[in-house]
Amino acid sequence: MSLGVLGAMVAVCLIVGASATFSDYNASRSVHWNITTDDAELINLEPVQPYAYIDAKGELVLDFSPNNPNYPGYGNGISPASEYNFNEVFNVSNDLWEDTTIVVRITSNNSNIEFYSTQGGVYSVATGSAATSSDTARTDVCFVLNPGDVKSIGVDLSADGDSPGDVWNAKMTIKAYRLGTEPAELQNVCGGG
Repeated sequence: MSLGVLGAMVAVCLIVGASATFSDYNASRSVHWNITTDDAELINLEPVQPYAYIDAKGELVLDFSPNNPNYPGYGNGISPASEYNFNEVFNVSNDLWEDTTIVVRITSNNSNIEFYSTQGGVYSVATGSAATSSDTARTDVCFVLNPGDVKSIGVDLSADGDSPGDVWNAKMTIKAYRLGTEPAELQNVCGGG
């Protein structure tokens, strides 16, 4: 049986809403990422910020609402016509395999949700350019992890043009491949040489 590919299909749902003023708004927002395990999983995912956690259903959740168990009763979400940059929201690690270098790809089907790493070593699949800040974040990024490596992933949320009560329905996908088995569009793009 091959080590295979970890396909973590991740459902993302974000509600964007606020009252008329930036300083006083009221809405619930959370992003739920359902982590689907695989017998040949190649990566570990770990939330590293208080607004990110794994819930009882095994979902990785990014939650700015009063329902966040790390801040019960606090948080009213994000504001419309704004952009939020959250460095190091979750870690991706290659600590399950002692001798396997992997290529990891993270995609979002919603242009309002983009990924980057201030640690460097994360690249846009489309252009090969570095995605190291919110200004260079992309919806389709990839990177290489050697055995024992950990990469912190940041998330850029852009509510520019959204209105109070708007809802984002999106899907985030995380896939890992043994180096050398990644799809052609990832070869020589993700930093693996």
